Amino acid sequence: MAAVAAEANGEPLFGQVVGQLEPSPLMDERVLRRLCGMLGVPAAGSLADQAAACRAALLGGEPEPAAVAPRGQAMERAYEGTARGSVESLGRWNEKGDDRAMPVKLKAETLREKKNMVRVGFGKLVDELVQTKGASSGILAISNWKKMRGPHEVTVSGVSWSASPDDVSYQRHGFVGMESGQRQNIRFPDFEGVVDDFGEEDQIAVYRVTLPSGGLRGKWAGRPPPPAPEDLYTGPRSDGLLSTEEISGEYSAACICAGCPWICNSMTVVPLGPDMIETWRTCCLFCPPFIGPIVAGGVQTRNPGTNTFRDPHPSKIVTFSADGTARATQGCGNFKKRRTSQKRTFQKVDARDLAGNWRGCFCHPLVYSWPFSPVFCTTKTALNEDQYEESGRCCFLCLPIPISGTHTRVYVNGHPTNGFDSTNCCGAPDFHWHRDPGCAAQNPGSNAGSFIFAKKVG
Repeated sequence: MAAVAAEANGEPLFGQVVGQLEPSPLMDERVLRRLCGMLGVPAAGSLADQAAACRAALLGGEPEPAAVAPRGQAMERAYEGTARGSVESLGRWNEKGDDRAMPVKLKAETLREKKNMVRVGFGKLVDELVQTKGASSGILAISNWKKMRGPHEVTVSGVSWSASPDDVSYQRHGFVGMESGQRQNIRFPDFEGVVDDFGEEDQIAVYRVTLPSGGLRGKWAGRPPPPAPEDLYTGPRSDGLLSTEEISGEYSAACICAGCPWICNSMTVVPLGPDMIETWRTCCLFCPPFIGPIVAGGVQTRNPGTNTFRDPHPSKIVTFSADGTARATQGCGNFKKRRTSQKRTFQKVDARDLAGNWRGCFCHPLVYSWPFSPVFCTTKTALNEDQYEESGRCCFLCLPIPISGTHTRVYVNGHPTNGFDSTNCCGAPDFHWHRDPGCAAQNPGSNAGSFIFAKKVG
């Protein structure tokens, strides 16, 4: 009972996290198990969870959260005091392009898209496990292959999953090994473990995903852990660079030439941490007979040591200056911060606020095509704060075309954005970027211009 007395006096309990990331494993676990037994507390969850439950039993009240959570990863749990799920690497296995061990269900090419694809696939696997009676674990696999994209060869990654705990189809072509030099560091707040390896060409990286014993909280399982406080900081910097808070605000430009002249340009910049911003741009294409409005939403990251921000496409960069100008270097013309501009903060658009009826149209820039522009009538239904389903009709040449799909929030470096990703009927990326809960645009790609707009009507 010495441990009980120590805890009652407010002294650190064996197993409680105090000034270190992890408690010492063997002795603390043994002492905690005995203490839990004496107090009638279930020995469930991490050692820090068990220590918090013992404190609550001694002092009365609800269990307190762990004292230290490494970089925000333990800030969210499946339930307080219950065990988290797990992600366990099963190593690499051989794969054959003409005889795949598991069917590919999602595909991506850029690294950012691949990371988001893994999160989406993970979330879909967890959803299937929750809906499958008696299923507590399943298989997640990542494969790679090369293909020609015009004159260039690109590496495509695919995600496969199975909600059957006994599925061993990934073993069809033989075992490669457990070692990998990759460190993708993809984590999930309700699950212990990490997805580090994406595999190589003709090799698949395989993981076993086990559900938390206490269930989930109705949130999207594929979301990343919340960023650490230093990753959310947007204020003044000590390195002489402009902070993202300083460059945030409203910008305008009378004309910018980037291949074609764009007039009446407007850009809103919102900070997403010290080295990342989210932008929303609108303008009008004016190159007769091509005339029409354009909108672009996207996330741009800072080039190290500079005030230049770029999106995944290397040619799409914007350089900010202390005088309030922003130059898009892929064309001529500068943005200028408006005199009435105020500093902005990121406002996360909750998928539950998007639920309702939406109307939209495709404003084709060719003037002669305006009468044939498709219109959309859809309904969005929230699945959680990061996902929604959209269904309805597109009317094109008086023909009704069904629309349906699930859109999932895009996270970049752990930060939530207001972009929601899906795939269209042809399997191509289908981004919906939301300025606010009532206005959206369909981007064909990150920070690419679009002629498709939608408004919430009820």
